[in-house]
This record gives sequence, structure tokens and C-alpha cells, in this order.
Amino acid sequence: MAAKICFEEFGYTKTRISDIVQRAGVSHGNFYRHFTNKADVLTAAIHPCVCDLLQGTRRNGRSDSGDLSALIASTTSYFTVYARHRQLMRVMHEAAAAQDGSGFIEKWLLIRREFTARTSGWLGHLQERGVIAYDCDVDTLTEALSAMTEQLAHLEIGLPEKAPRAEQLIRMGRTAGEIWYRSIPWTPRAVPPAS
Repeated sequence: MAAKICFEEFGYTKTRISDIVQRAGVSHGNFYRHFTNKADVLTAAIHPCVCDLLQGTRRNGRSDSGDLSALIASTTSYFTVYARHRQLMRVMHEAAAAQDGSGFIEKWLLIRREFTARTSGWLGHLQERGVIAYDCDVDTLTEALSAMTEQLAHLEIGLPEKAPRAEQLIRMGRTAGEIWYRSIPWTPRAVPPAS
């Protein structure tokens, strides 16, 4: 997609609609038949990345009880997929921080909610089963763990000039998975195995 190439090359704020239409070989009118503004085309450009992240971190029952190995596998998968899309993820962060009135931040928060709702649902399921403390504030725990994981990915994968090596992604996945595991208030009778 021409927009993806332009965003990765120039960044969000420096990419112009004219760059995108020139790269795509279409007219401005054709662009505006499909998109309202630059935020719309970025949303379309990141859609495959978001789908890849959602698919790559799907639990598939691996962590129904929250075992440590499943949490490590899930966070390692998240960092690995993030690394595959690191340039576009960096652009997404830039666009979310831009105060340009494009409305991208609202679009990104809706996309992000897909991830947080899944985590919140999983934690709520564990809570209903008595696996984690009944008084756990699932929504706040979800936000804290999600924000930690997103920020770690942004700082260690998205921002550096070079992509991290596979062994670094594995170390990050193990550390983040262990933080998730230790942050969840397991009930004494339901503490899952640590390995």
C-alpha cells in the first residue's frame, strides 16, 4: 500500500496526501473518494498490523488458568509481531500524539480497546471462576498491564534505529510475562504453576 510506504519513509506528520497519491499513481479526487483525511488512510494502513497482533496473541485456551508459560508465550508473540510492524507502529504512536485535529487518537483508542477488552474479559473469567481475588479491579489491572506492555514495545522495539534480535524479544517476553503473572492477585487455592 502506497500510504504505508510513505508513512514509514516520512513519518505521520511529514507525509502529505500528495506523497501518497503520487506513490499510488492516483488522483487527489480518487483518494478523497476513499478517505476523508490522512488519519483515515493511516487507520486503513495499520489494519493488517492490528489483525496480525490480535491473531498472534490469541490465547486459544493456553492460559485459561493463567499459567506462567502461557503468559510468556503470549507476550513474546506480541513483541515478535510488533517487531515485524515496528515502523508502522512508530508512525501510529506519532499520529496518536499529534494534536492535528484529525481524530486519529479516537480511532486508535477504539482499536486499542479490542486488546484491552480481551484482556479484561480473560481476567473477569478468571475472577468468576475464583482463580483470582474477587475484589481485584480488573479494569485497572488490565490498563496497567496493557500500558506497561505497549510502552515497553514502543521504547525497546519501535523507537530504536535497528530492530531487536530474536533473543532480545524472547527476554522481553519472559520479563513481561513474569510481570503479568506476579501482578495478578491469585487466590491462595488457585495459584497456577510458576513454570
